[in-house]
Amino acid sequence: MLTKIQFTSNTPIGQKEKQPAKKYNDPLNENWMVGLSFSNELGAAIYEIAPKLSQVLWIPPIMYFGADIYDKYKNDNNKYNPSKTRAVEQAIYQGLSSFILPTGAIIAGQKLTSPLGKLINKGISVNTKKATIKHINNTIDQCVGDIFDDKKKLKKFFLDSLENKIHACHNEKNSDRFWKKLFKNLSGKYALANCDKNKIMNYAEKNINKLITIKESLQAHKKPPEISNSSFRRYMADYPILKQTFGEKYANNALRYSLKTYENQLLFANKLIKTAGGLIALVLSYKPIDSFVKKTVMPKYIDPGLDKFNKTILETSALKKHILNKTT
Repeated sequence: MLTKIQFTSNTPIGQKEKQPAKKYNDPLNENWMVGLSFSNELGAAIYEIAPKLSQVLWIPPIMYFGADIYDKYKNDNNKYNPSKTRAVEQAIYQGLSSFILPTGAIIAGQKLTSPLGKLINKGISVNTKKATIKHINNTIDQCVGDIFDDKKKLKKFFLDSLENKIHACHNEKNSDRFWKKLFKNLSGKYALANCDKNKIMNYAEKNINKLITIKESLQAHKKPPEISNSSFRRYMADYPILKQTFGEKYANNALRYSLKTYENQLLFANKLIKTAGGLIALVLSYKPIDSFVKKTVMPKYIDPGLDKFNKTILETSALKKHILNKTT
């Protein structure tokens, strides 16, 4: 059976019909690829609560950074046209808008969150609270012998240790040189020296009273509300075994573990505040940063600088050729 074919093309016979030019699609512009390129900002924001995950989240953006620069070096929109200048421009743009400035905004947000924490922590900054909790947590391991069993001795041991730590922090701040002092101030190393001692001691005393209450509940084989079910089950399983095998003093290791678990919970909650501050700063600053780099930094400073650099290179090359021709 014959099939009727209808020709709809107006192209003359023997003349090839022109194919529409293919539009260039940037392979790195896929939504999922672009999404991965932002994971370093998330990594910087969550460093306080998950440092290892934070480091992993920097890997995809670094890979994207290299691939994007290479792609821009090879291709000029929809045509193959290698250009070192275009690659350098893209590297500077991506470095500023995706790495340096957003990370700086996150760190600034976290730093700003610490003094703002005084509004909810009765005059104690987030960094000071963190330093106090960490010191109490470390001191738990030093509680041995009859100190651990005597309520008054235990409380005095914690407070005396913290007071010595505050005094040492003040001495360190007074003896450090300018640049070292500046770095430690920015990193929160002087947190205990930068806050009123009485406020720190009052906060620490409340924390220690809570630890003593938890300790007494555990020793009575009662679950304190501050301890999770899994931590309580571990204590109940480990304590009798350690006591039977090594004696009462070694059995207190199970008790110390539970107390340190509580302090770690406080530390994690404190870190969440700084993480939230960093995330808020990132959300508020990302678009302004991108616009600032794209509309101000690149056209006003980077592009003219690269043009001047290229011009200098060309002039130097021409001068070398001229001298070479004269000598020959």
